Amino acid sequence: MLIFENTIKSPATRKTYLYHLNKFMLFFDVKDYDGLAAITQKKLQIMMEDYVMHLKKTISPNAINLPIAAVKAFLDCNDVELRWSKIKRLKPARVKKTGGEAWLTSEVAKMLSFTTELRTKTLVHFIASSGIRIGALEDIKMRHIKQIDDCKSILVYDGTNEEYVTFLTPEASLMFDDYIQKRESNGEQLTPESPALRSSYQLGYAKVKPSNTNALKEIIQALILKSGLRINQIKIGKRYNKQADHGFRKRFNTILKTTSDMNISLVEKMMGHSVIVALDNVYLDPTVEQLFKEFKKAIPELTIDDSERIRTEKKNLEQKQTEVEKQRIENEKMLQRIEKLECGSEARDSTFYKNMFQVQGDKGAELLQTMVYFMFEMSVPEDEKREIWKKMAQSRKNGQIFDLAGFLDNKKPSLKNWLSTSIAQS
Repeated sequence: MLIFENTIKSPATRKTYLYHLNKFMLFFDVKDYDGLAAITQKKLQIMMEDYVMHLKKTISPNAINLPIAAVKAFLDCNDVELRWSKIKRLKPARVKKTGGEAWLTSEVAKMLSFTTELRTKTLVHFIASSGIRIGALEDIKMRHIKQIDDCKSILVYDGTNEEYVTFLTPEASLMFDDYIQKRESNGEQLTPESPALRSSYQLGYAKVKPSNTNALKEIIQALILKSGLRINQIKIGKRYNKQADHGFRKRFNTILKTTSDMNISLVEKMMGHSVIVALDNVYLDPTVEQLFKEFKKAIPELTIDDSERIRTEKKNLEQKQTEVEKQRIENEKMLQRIEKLECGSEARDSTFYKNMFQVQGDKGAELLQTMVYFMFEMSVPEDEKREIWKKMAQSRKNGQIFDLAGFLDNKKPSLKNWLSTSIAQS
């Protein structure tokens, strides 16, 4: 058994395989794993063939591979060789998949309206907002959940090759905070190792256990039935067109991938998928902040309550307006810096001394030019000086003579006349 468990790298896969192995043992009334490994090869062959024929009658043909794989993995680890080619021929042909549709936001809202249980509401918001597989919730602890703005980040499958990060919307984050506050008010002492979703309890100081996956699935199933969402749904075989818990994950995937300007590779990262772009799993290593930037684009559509969605959209609009205003101010400052470099006092001084170099030797011209320049600097307001300088530069660029007198109309008449006369003489 130790070898069997250690050959399975993923904690989620390990739990699933153990579940199906135990069902196989229960079907044949095998008491323990040692007893299973001690059964003769001939008898195990017959048992496996019988079990496959039993599964054909009880589960979907598309789901039959998993329970067989679980038993095979255990037997392989115990060096038990069966005629698997014969067993494979007993398996039914695969059929067209059903249950591929996502829950609608209105349907999720209806589910929530049929419960007052805070843990159930938190569960629904958690899987609807994050797209997390319900089987991963057992291993989510408080240390895996961090605040980021008014949302929360969730580290899923911590320490494994399947590790990834997803998020809770502001709406789901508030619901989770209420749930945690209730647990604390009931006497629970939360630590970083406390489960994010604990099993049901009467008193908070009772021994804390994480919520069992099967129990969580039953909660979702019961809520769906109670809200009447199965009444008008299509059922093919034993499956409805919308899976109970996986329909939330499909909703998350659909919303993110249909949101405009969304980076699909980053969506795949937030889904914990092996990604659709070749080598992204090797070379693409986005930060939590980069993932969150993408996630924020989908928050309005992921939000379930209409009033909360309106509030979120209003907040996003205000943030965009603030960002636009910040950019406008930044642009103005940049233009001011450019104008200072081109037309400020240092630029004007540089041009003056350059011109002085051109008239060296003509003392009268030097004196007059110096007087005009310093009177100009002392008498004209800074904004007007820069405006004149820009106009003069534009005239030079166009090969024209700058009409200072015309420019100074409606300015200060005395200054206009003095400057026009002085510069003309110069």
